[in-house]
Amino acid sequence: MDETPATDVANAKTASELPTTPAPHDSPPHEVENEVNRSEAAADPATATPEDENDRATLELIEERPAAPEASVETTEILVEPPAEVVEARPSERREIIRSATLVMLGNLGSSLIGMVRQSFIAATSTAIAAAFTTGLSPAQKFNDFLVNGSVPGALIPTFNDYAGPDKREELRRLVFTIVNLVALIMALAAVGFLFIAPWFVNSFLASGYTSENKLLTVNFARIIFFSLIALGPFAVLQAALYARKEFGWTAFAASAYHVGIIIGAILTSKVGEQSFGKYGIAFGVILGTVGEIVLLIPGLRNQRLRYMFVLDLKHPAIRRILALYGPVAFSFLLSSALAFLDLSFASQTPCASFMRQFKQCGEANVAAMTFATTLIQFPGGLVAAALSYAVLPTLSTYVREGNMERFKDMLLMGFRLGLLLMIPAAAGLIVLQVPIVGAIFERHGFSSDQTLITASALQNYSYQLPFLAIDQLLIFAFYARKNTIIPVSVLFLSALCYLAVALPFRNTIGMPALAFANTVQNSSHAIFLLIILRWVLGPLRLKNIVPALLKILLATAVMVAVVWGIQQGLGYLSPSTQHSFLGRAVTVVLAGGLGGATYFGVVILLKVEEVHTLKGAVLAKLGKK
Repeated sequence: MDETPATDVANAKTASELPTTPAPHDSPPHEVENEVNRSEAAADPATATPEDENDRATLELIEERPAAPEASVETTEILVEPPAEVVEARPSERREIIRSATLVMLGNLGSSLIGMVRQSFIAATSTAIAAAFTTGLSPAQKFNDFLVNGSVPGALIPTFNDYAGPDKREELRRLVFTIVNLVALIMALAAVGFLFIAPWFVNSFLASGYTSENKLLTVNFARIIFFSLIALGPFAVLQAALYARKEFGWTAFAASAYHVGIIIGAILTSKVGEQSFGKYGIAFGVILGTVGEIVLLIPGLRNQRLRYMFVLDLKHPAIRRILALYGPVAFSFLLSSALAFLDLSFASQTPCASFMRQFKQCGEANVAAMTFATTLIQFPGGLVAAALSYAVLPTLSTYVREGNMERFKDMLLMGFRLGLLLMIPAAAGLIVLQVPIVGAIFERHGFSSDQTLITASALQNYSYQLPFLAIDQLLIFAFYARKNTIIPVSVLFLSALCYLAVALPFRNTIGMPALAFANTVQNSSHAIFLLIILRWVLGPLRLKNIVPALLKILLATAVMVAVVWGIQQGLGYLSPSTQHSFLGRAVTVVLAGGLGGATYFGVVILLKVEEVHTLKGAVLAKLGKK
């Protein structure tokens, strides 16, 4: 939903944004487990319902083995190898997951396109205003992620899923609006408190390298935007409730309202100037956008009969469960927010690029470059990683509740293959077309050609993480489905060290590109660490089954890159002057990108990559063609 600045690609973790996103540094990681949670997540064979003879055979094997101590139930079940026929998820389940993911992807596609337009309007205001706005947006986003948004996959959806049955609808409604009312109250008090600490916080941490005029502008932006949390916090809770009920459409499209509000504010800032709202129209646009998000959720809430309830039932048993699950996640968000603020501080002090030596100070330009590059990374991140993860999470949670770990693994592997199918070519395309993409979207009015080049450099260094980002999001949600929120938290410490190992030595020499690459190292290492741990917890994940599809995807991507590069060079040779104009760059992106994408999907279809056929059917079904 929100494009988080500089360090946030993913928490959005989309978010926003996904995010919210994520996002590069907001692609959020986090996890925790205790013996009680393990017992709750462990399977109860007596409640299983076999659907065929093979399932019954597996159930008998489980029931006949000697009883194990409660704390080791989960480990003992992993040792039981079911017949090979049980391993594969039923085709209907696979289709349901891909249909759900496709619906979220289509909603996110519209939201992401509007988000791209939003960033284009922000870029047009001027580098100084854009940097001040994105920096001022960061405290509100981080506080929302810490208090609410981070709890959506890790605590709210798994808990709401336990109350998703028709017989528990009123109990779910009472729980949801207890949290909505509580969050709105906390956000209102926090917004008032932030009015007083904003100058110290911004000047000391976020904008230390800015000019005095831009520091004041950033402080005022931050103060205004913080009041948007009174609507944004409850939105995250309502979104989680609809996800738990598998109401995906309205939640995906609602994020568009957020971007539209900021676009209206950016137009006021650019056109009205010092009159009326002046420079602050863009900040008031954030408040307008968050209110619009809730309005667009109303149809989905009506479909699920979740009418507003004025209630504050703090003794509800699920409240304690949510707090137990989210405690470690909240702690991890403190760490990730500290990293994000540190990254902003580093970026505001980084030196100018070699072709910008005529400027004495490039802090604002470098922060803006990282923010706009983050927006471009969040486009495939929100479209694929976040959409796929949120679509898979309710089904993974159901498999954990049923104790069906083999279907759990199979669904996770299917998610890996689908994520890699889409994210590997996305990363390659962004790298090959980095300058035309940035120039076509952002270069106008206050956004110079030099700003295009440094934004393209940031984009390239962020793009390497995209395949890992898809895997990382799925792995995080796999742990969340098991009601385990401590492992991602622990791994976050390791990945943060990886970030610092790159950022600290090179921020003053290589400069801003080193910070972007440090984020890539952070998010990629997080995925690798989580994969190793999940393999250790669950036993063999049958990752070798992915290798054939991965090799086909890499081959198709190589062919795509050759086609895109060839078209780009050919257009430059035929008409060199157009490569520096909006029209020339737009033609390059559309023609080279379109033919490259068609080539890629043609090759993967030719190579018979299974997921592409299922994805094609799901897209056609949602478009009413099948």
